[in-house]
Parts: sequence; C-alpha cells; structure tokens
Amino acid sequence: MEPTALILVDLQAAAFGGHGIPPVHDPDLLVGNVRALLQSARTAALPVVHIQHCAAAGSPAEAFAEGAPGWPIFPAVGPEGSEPVVRKRARNAFEGTDLHARLQAIGARTLVVAGLQTEHCVAATCRGALRLGYAVQLAADGHSTWPDGTRSAGEIMAGNILRRGYLAGIGMTIGTVFGRIAGEEAARHCKFCH
Repeated sequence: MEPTALILVDLQAAAFGGHGIPPVHDPDLLVGNVRALLQSARTAALPVVHIQHCAAAGSPAEAFAEGAPGWPIFPAVGPEGSEPVVRKRARNAFEGTDLHARLQAIGARTLVVAGLQTEHCVAATCRGALRLGYAVQLAADGHSTWPDGTRSAGEIMAGNILRRGYLAGIGMTIGTVFGRIAGEEAARHCKFCH
C-alpha cells in the first residue's frame, strides 16, 4: 500500500447552516460519512490534513471569509492534536499553499479527498493532486455542493463524478475507499465498510 493521507476540503461552519447561506445538500449525511472516514483514518494512524478556504470579504463566498462567523472548520469534523490546517485562497488547495511540501514530507502518494464543494474546490484539488503525481481517491458519498439554479445538488454531484472518471475511487462509497487504501484491519473500524 502506498502511503496515504486524508485531505478534508473546506468543511467549514458556513456550509452547515446559520451563516447567511443555506446548508449544503444533505449536510447530516455528509458530516456522518466524513466523521466515519476521519475516525477510521485516525485509528489507522493515517495523516489527516484539513483545508480551510479564506474567501475575500465582499466575494460571493464571503460566508467563508477569514474571521467571519462561518469561517472556522465545522467542529464535528475539525482537527485534533497535531493535524495541520492549510489555509487557501484559490479553489485548488495546492495553489499558493504548502500542501504539496507537507505531503512530500510525510511521504504521501495516495490522497483520499472529501469535502466541499464538489464541482469547485474538491474537483480543483483533485486535479491539482493528479498533476503533481498523486493517486486520488474520491468517494461518491464524501463530498457535497449546493444547487446552481438549473440543476439540483445531486445532479451536479453525479455529473461531476461521471466527468471525473479518471479518479481511481470514482463512485465508491467512503467505506469502500477506506477499505481499499487502509486494508482490512483498519476497515473493521469503519462503520461504512461492512
């Protein structure tokens, strides 16, 4: 098994309601799935990196502006111990950050990516990782988004997964992705792996 790291993208308070924007599609399911993945990664001693978007004040994403009430990482999926938080200003978490250097330092070659927003920061981060030579796993139930006016969030998520067919983990559930990368022993600790 190649060294693997879990990358959690933009799972910030604004996405889960009460910060001037509606919550993402099926927020409870997303939090539950990501929490299970996060717990399993921690149990297996896999590195976890949290990505935090720093939007500009006055931008369409200003609920995620640095220092805004919705900017902190959502506590249910927040960092523990020495898990690093990488702050980004672009969609791609590798752009203008030290994420690649951090991952190189720990020897990670495979990335499991979960978070928000499916067609924006999750997709851009996956593409950025692939350009840098990482293998990428993206579970079908580990990311979410908002509707865009013409399509539902579910349609966007499904369409984005189909277009991103080059990702190794497309369409698999959190449990399948984790079981595949962490092995059977770690998968026993993941409630979605059974």
